[in-house]
Amino acid sequence: MINFVTKFTRFSLTDMEHHEQELNEYRPMLFSIAYNMLGTISDAEDMVQETFISWLKADKSHVENMKFYLIRTISNKCITHLKKIKQQRETYAGTWLPEPLLSESETDDNPETEDNLSIGFMYLLEKLTPIERGIIILKEAFNIDYPEIAKIFDISYENCRQHFSRARKKLALEKAKFEVDKSEHEHILREFLNACISKNLEGLIELLREDVVVYADSGGVAKFIVNPVSGKEKVVRLLIGGMDKLTYVRMEFLSINGLQGAAFYQDKSRPGVLIAIDTDENKKIRNVYLMANPQKIKFHHEER
Repeated sequence: MINFVTKFTRFSLTDMEHHEQELNEYRPMLFSIAYNMLGTISDAEDMVQETFISWLKADKSHVENMKFYLIRTISNKCITHLKKIKQQRETYAGTWLPEPLLSESETDDNPETEDNLSIGFMYLLEKLTPIERGIIILKEAFNIDYPEIAKIFDISYENCRQHFSRARKKLALEKAKFEVDKSEHEHILREFLNACISKNLEGLIELLREDVVVYADSGGVAKFIVNPVSGKEKVVRLLIGGMDKLTYVRMEFLSINGLQGAAFYQDKSRPGVLIAIDTDENKKIRNVYLMANPQKIKFHHEER
């Protein structure tokens, strides 16, 4: 992650010493808001830094609540930035998936990997308009009430509720989808990977929904599937055939956005492919996400 002090050397040391502690207290929360809204780590970090600059330049006599000021500032900066990058994602080479937040285990002590939505849910958020995405993230992931969200985006209470209702209808998901049983998720993932690696057709078929979909993001860099593959039969063929073609030196479990996923290493230094899954209420795999874009496969402690 970018070092706070290094990033802001243009401010005086006195200002930095005065504001650094109080700003850093809110940094993990602000990063999570920006990351969930934008889906990319570097853009989220940029929004955090721009928000800090806005606070340092602000007339504090007109600020009643520092936390609210920071949330409002970063939320609106993200909405503006999301409008700019929407078109880029529409012309992306293949399927665009959010950049994953990786750590070696779910117990790694890193506050910036907390309060973040799963890769699958963030991918679904691409269906929403920027304002709908902002409202549903603040409401569901950060438990901010409608009146505060309306003030954050300078809209009416009723307009805020309407945006939220439209967002929920587009997602067609209940609140439970924001929360995942981690132990159950881990169990299904391990069964899935065991079936793939051992080419256990019956076991794999049993784990998948009939309408299961595989999404893959290589960024046009790696040789990989370009379009989503849907349907149990096609997905089984893809996964079994893919294991025949995949060369790797080891496979390791790791945390992807706080949920267990897996990494296949093609050399000793860095994973070549990441795998994450979504499950439904019947403990069947709804979606499989494959990340093979080398620009998006970095651990949270690595320099970006």
